[in-house]
Amino acid sequence: MSRILARDVLKGRPTVTTSDVGNAQETIAELFGDHRISPIGFHQSVDMKLRSVRRGGVGIEFLDYGTEVQIDAQALDDFFLVQIPLGGRARLQVRSSIVESSPALATIPPLERPFTMTWDRGAPHLIVYVQHQTLADVADRLFGQDSGTDLDLGLSMDLKGIQGRAFLRAVVELQDAMAAEHAEVPDHLHRLLAETMLSRLLMATIKPLGPAPGGNADDRGRLTRRFNALLERHSAEELSVSDIAFSLGVSIRTLQAVVRSELGETPSELLRRTRLTRARELLLAAEPGSESVTSIAIEAGFSHLSRFSSAYLRAFGELPSESLHR
Repeated sequence: MSRILARDVLKGRPTVTTSDVGNAQETIAELFGDHRISPIGFHQSVDMKLRSVRRGGVGIEFLDYGTEVQIDAQALDDFFLVQIPLGGRARLQVRSSIVESSPALATIPPLERPFTMTWDRGAPHLIVYVQHQTLADVADRLFGQDSGTDLDLGLSMDLKGIQGRAFLRAVVELQDAMAAEHAEVPDHLHRLLAETMLSRLLMATIKPLGPAPGGNADDRGRLTRRFNALLERHSAEELSVSDIAFSLGVSIRTLQAVVRSELGETPSELLRRTRLTRARELLLAAEPGSESVTSIAIEAGFSHLSRFSSAYLRAFGELPSESLHR
């Protein structure tokens, strides 16, 4: 399909503009969370243009900083972003992994890990925003129940291939609808367009889990024991399912399939449960006034206090603060 033009993204919707870096940072933080914007070069200002529409767990954003910038972002919490340069180039760095993006290659920042981006001057972006639960629900319907539990979209999407082009077409149709006034697009039509886009996003980035890999029972048992041992030793560290798979020398798909087959739960569920159990032990053992819920959550491996508190309440029927003050 032909290239998406910046002027056509959410055409007709209000455009927020600013040249002040602080104002730009505050405006974008309201949409995507804490980050720092640093203009690169002589001029320490921006020429930001922003258009944004969100509805039903999905959103389309047009963002142009008007100059070369570096963006240091905190970990995304509960949403995915697909970032499509409409011109120029951009770079996404997550630890030692670097993705150079262009109109032919989108970037997908990771969940729960900080990252750095550099956007060239002349690199306006179309950004697709998706709530994690919204995408997980579509994954369950598309690939089977519980497929959305461990969503790993990778860090990039090829927009030149069949699946990438199909995703782009769905994005264009959705943004055309979202650019219209809310009353002009009935809820059922928006849901249809959004689900089509989300299905194509999943088809372009992941494959459904199959049965456990063919190795024999001893091989699967050995991998499961190594997985459990790794959780026991390192669950409190900054660790993702992809990190665990890399450490064990297997693909994410293999790890997910074997762990689900052998233990009946996904790797992320077991990692979360291990951290919650450790947090409860620390909370109950703490001397009153000597520890805080925040410090114990961090020690157990949680980086988001609100998510920790809600998960703890679901698991143990009481708030972390109640356990701490027993």
